[in-house]
This record gives sequence, C-alpha cells and structure tokens, in this order.
Amino acid sequence: MNNKIGIWLLSLLAALLTACGGGGSTAASPDPVPGPDLAPTGLLIPVQSNSQLVATVQRGFTNALNNNMARTEELAMTASAGQDSSETGYTTTYTLENNVDEHDAVKYDGEHLFVAPSRSMDCCFVVDDIAMVAEGEESIEQPDAIPEPQTSDRSIRILETDPENAGATEVGTIELDTSRTVEGLYIQDDQLVSISSSGWWGIYGDSFARVSSWEGQTTALDIYDVSDVTAPTPQMQIEFQGGFVNSRKKGDTIYLVARHTPNIDGFDYYPTEEAVSANEALLDELTIEDILPRVSVNGVDNLLVDANECRITDPDNAMSTIDTGYPTLTLLIAVNIADQSIANATCYLEPTDGIYVSENAIYLTQVDYRDTASRTLIHSYELSENLTYQGSGVAEGSLYLSGDRDFRINEYEGHLRLVTTERTGDSLDSVDHRLSILKLNSQEFEMELVATLPNEDHPGAIGKPNEDLYGVRFMGDTAYLVTFERIDPLYVLDLSTPTDPVIAGELMVTGFSDFLHPVSNQLLMGLGQDENGLTKLELFNVENMSSPYSLGTVTLGIEGGVIGPDSLNWSYSEARYNRHAFTYQVISDTQDRFLVPATLSFYNEQTGYQDEDRLYLFEINDKNTATTASINKVGYITAKRNQRWYSSRNRGVIDGDAVYYINDSSVWSTLWSNPTQQEGPL
Repeated sequence: MNNKIGIWLLSLLAALLTACGGGGSTAASPDPVPGPDLAPTGLLIPVQSNSQLVATVQRGFTNALNNNMARTEELAMTASAGQDSSETGYTTTYTLENNVDEHDAVKYDGEHLFVAPSRSMDCCFVVDDIAMVAEGEESIEQPDAIPEPQTSDRSIRILETDPENAGATEVGTIELDTSRTVEGLYIQDDQLVSISSSGWWGIYGDSFARVSSWEGQTTALDIYDVSDVTAPTPQMQIEFQGGFVNSRKKGDTIYLVARHTPNIDGFDYYPTEEAVSANEALLDELTIEDILPRVSVNGVDNLLVDANECRITDPDNAMSTIDTGYPTLTLLIAVNIADQSIANATCYLEPTDGIYVSENAIYLTQVDYRDTASRTLIHSYELSENLTYQGSGVAEGSLYLSGDRDFRINEYEGHLRLVTTERTGDSLDSVDHRLSILKLNSQEFEMELVATLPNEDHPGAIGKPNEDLYGVRFMGDTAYLVTFERIDPLYVLDLSTPTDPVIAGELMVTGFSDFLHPVSNQLLMGLGQDENGLTKLELFNVENMSSPYSLGTVTLGIEGGVIGPDSLNWSYSEARYNRHAFTYQVISDTQDRFLVPATLSFYNEQTGYQDEDRLYLFEINDKNTATTASINKVGYITAKRNQRWYSSRNRGVIDGDAVYYINDSSVWSTLWSNPTQQEGPL
C-alpha cells in the first residue's frame, strides 16, 4: 500500500468515535461523536467507530499479504469432569471441566441415543473390497457384508435403548442439510441441539492458520423438540457467517467460537507485482458492511455484531504483537436454548490458536512468533451471557490447543496455569517446556505472571533433552506431565504454593501416555503407547508425589500377556487424542468401569493382515487401596468393518449392565456380565 494510504489509515486509528450496537439493525450504524477518554481496558480495546474497524481489517489484510509473500520467498530460497455417572447409572460425554458440557457426535440421555452422521468428507471416498496383499499371494477373502443403518447418510439417528437386554431400536431420524457437516450435538430435557458447519477439513493444522480458509464459511445451530422422538420438530435455526471453531454448554447457554474473514471478490492472497495495486484498490473500497458478519434467525436476516461490540489490539500495550492488524474476526456467541435466542455476541480481531473453557471463563489463546522465540497470548472472557472481556496475559513459549491439548491449560482458585513449549534450535536439546502461572488483575484487565518453572530457585528442566510433551493433566494443587523421546518420564508438579511451583517427583518407564485420567487422589491412569508402538494402559500410584510408581500395564490386543496365533503388529486408540472416545463410570468406593476403543491390525500366515475395531471393557479394582489397585479386562465388543468405509469415530456408553459401542453411525451392544454375547449392528 502506498504512503498516502498508509498515513490515511493511521489517522483513522486515532479517531475515538462511538457506534450504536446490538446486532438488531439490518445496516451498519454511522460514526457518532467522540466520547470521553476510557479507563484502562487491557490489551484488547473496544472498537470506537466503524472506520476504525475497517482500517484494522484493511491493515490486517496487508499484514497477511506481507507474511504470505515472505513465506513464498523463503520457500523459493529453500526450494471431566462429566465422566462420573454413579448417580445417574449411565455415562455421558467425557468432558474436561465439571459442569461444562462439550458437543459430540453421540449423546445419550438415559433413554435415547442420538448419533450424528460422520463428517461430510467421509462421504466422498469409497473403498470397494480392496485387500492389500504381497506380490504372489492370493487375495484375502473379505468379511460378509453387514446391513446398512436404515437411514440416510446425512441424518441424525435416534435409537431407543433397552438397557436390561442391551438392546436398541431406531425410532426416528432427523434429515440434515447436505451442504454442512455436523460438528456435534447437545441434549437437554426434550431439546436436541445440532451444530453444523460448511467447512469440511476440520479446525486444526495449516487450514486453521490461513486467513483465506475462513472466507465464505457458515455455521448453523439447530434446535429440535424431541419430546416425540418418532417425529422430531424443528424449533429454531441460527445460521451465521463464520467458520466453526469450538463450543461449550453451561446451564441453558451454548457458547460458540467461530472465525470470519470478509470475502473480497477478486482479492489475491499471493499476488504478483501486477496484482498488488489491484489488491490495494479492493482494500480501499472496503466498507463496514463488507466486514461485519450477518446472521439469519429462523429466516430473518440481521447483523450478528456491530463494530462497537468488537475489540482490537492496543498497539501501545506492552503485550502488543508486532503486527496489530488482523483481518479475521474471532466471534463469541452465547445462545440461550431455553429462550431460543441469541443472548449476546462479541468479537475481536486477533488470531486464535485454541480455546480452553473453565467453569468461569473462556480463554482464547494466540501464539505470537518473534524472531527465534515465541510466546502465547491469552484473552479471557467471562463464561456468562454477558461475555465480558476480563483481560489478557502472556506466557513464554507456544501453547497449541488442538485435540486434547487443552489439558495443558487450567484455571484453579483464581490462577491460570499453562505448560508451553519452546523450540530452541539446539540439536542437543531441541525443546524446552515451561510452566507459567498467571493471576487476573481485574483493575488493569491483565493476567499477571506470578511464577514460572523452571526458575532460578528450581532450575531443573521439565523433560530430558529432546523430549516432546505428551500427556498433561492438572488436578487441584497437582499437575502430571509426560515427556518422551525413548523412555517415558512422568513428572509430578506441586502447585500448592502458586508463587513457588516445584517438581515434586519423577518416574521413568518405557513407552509414554498421551491421555491421563485421575482415578483418585492416589491413582493416575495413562493411555498411550508401549515400547513396541502398541496401545497400552498403565496405572500409577501417586499417593506420595515425591515417589510415584507403576502398578502395571495392559497392552490392548495381547490377551494375558500372550500374542497368540495372530500376531498383533499395530494398534491405535482414538481415545489417546480425543477424550470423547473415552468412557468412565464410577461404580463404588472400590471399583470403577471404563471403555477404550481400539483399532488393531493382526497378521496370520494363512489369512494375511486383518484389521479389527474393538471396544474394550475394563474395571479398576481395589481403587481404595492404592498399593493393590489394578486394571482388569472384562472383554470387548467387535464391530465388523463396513466395506465402504474405514471407521473414523468410536464412542462407548454404559447404562447399568448394558454397553453400547457406536462405530461411526452403527451401534453394537453387549452386557457387562456377559461380554461374549453381543448384538449388532442395531
């Protein structure tokens, strides 16, 4: 952009004007008269005018172009929470935080299973009886075909359960818009909520980071009355401009996080020299109407947010990023499903790398790279329909929150704790892991750093040289961390004094754990990989945090420690990376039950390679005696492979003695007391 335009944009940033808001008008509001000076507002400051928001977005597009061009030149040169069901008798979605529900493809209310279809991308690939065999071998005989679910591929299945007999019968379906994929469901009383998105690639990786990925996307929230499951009735539909990122539910309110990049027809994100001036002309013509996302509520179109309901970075704040302009709006939306209304909506113009939601707040994180170092900015919003901005903080190192990695951040008794990683560039020790503890200063809208680990008084590193960070779990005053390169160190951190955290204990075992589940204050369970690359469970005694030890391991697919005639050569569990695939039930003071799905690959000289999808049933016995507690396998359910698809989603539900295994959209079942007798697909 030329100097004249640059000066013009800077002058716009200095304007302090106020715009009326509410998202209730069909056109953007005009710029009003300047108001009085504002009190401290933290790193994210309110937008004061339509023109200020336009200027920030314009500058953001320019920054994105500069980053893209620099990257192109570089390439050219280089050529829980909800798991306790002892009171209800049945399990619900496994969640990270108590009292905060999470959307998932499968929901259960004790009477009905609601099963969303697999992602839209799954419909576009067909596998027809293909068997991979070595040269010269005969083809492998395929398993018998299994019946398809009696419903459209793009429908939500509703199955009525019979827990006494582990039965389930489909009683209804909800036909879906084929242009969107269901991201997840919520169930409350007689209401079913479906969240769907036009995006098919998911929300992580390179696509998430690209500004252009969020152009033209829409997200929808549909509410259905399912008091009569045989004839579900639509109650409300909200569809807005913006790509879905994540959601949570607390009480009657669903909180949505989405991202919206204004669509500029003809804009080139990787322009040639000839296209630069064309891009500048398009940016000069950008208006507030081009920027603000719109929403349709039951077919009535409106603005989702006004300019004054958004925030931008204060360039004078000490935490400010180098490039303060960003063209993508991060949207926070509160929907009250009891009132069937949008209670509130707000936005800010900064990148979003992840989300963590406590019982009190929504934390949105942003990794900021500076030369060879990185840092993570955290923006806090109140978890209420007010969506009040509470302040921002910063921690050294990178925190990415895809998959289950929001286990790496936790709020407890007024402190926010997070574990970040820094790439050092040193081949002898390529990564450093750091614990940071912050506390909100509500007067200054800032989360102040109160402690780090390692530090001058406690210089011991978290992890041995070159060890990556895997499982992390915060539990009250304690944190458990697993790092790995060749062996698995389990670290126990004592956080009882927030200003003085210490490494209290350390245990070296083989393999590693991706997912950690606290069984009790004395027992910790890990799900991960053993030294042979196979899926394993391990139980740890952490009664004495200074000297944790292993109570034993279980390798899925190896029965009684013996491989047998079919050699297990590979295994995987979705629950290692997706907590919703893990099911846990507290039975008594002495016993718990849990379910773990696994995909296993066996080899036999006669039949060759055979894959199997299983849902394993386990018990933890003697859990009240930490020295003798153990994991015991009860059995497993096997789901026959549908020849048209490779299973991409596994869920388990326990209801009394009944166990249900949802493998994509098919349902299998058994009784806990007789796991060798199973039914399915139901």
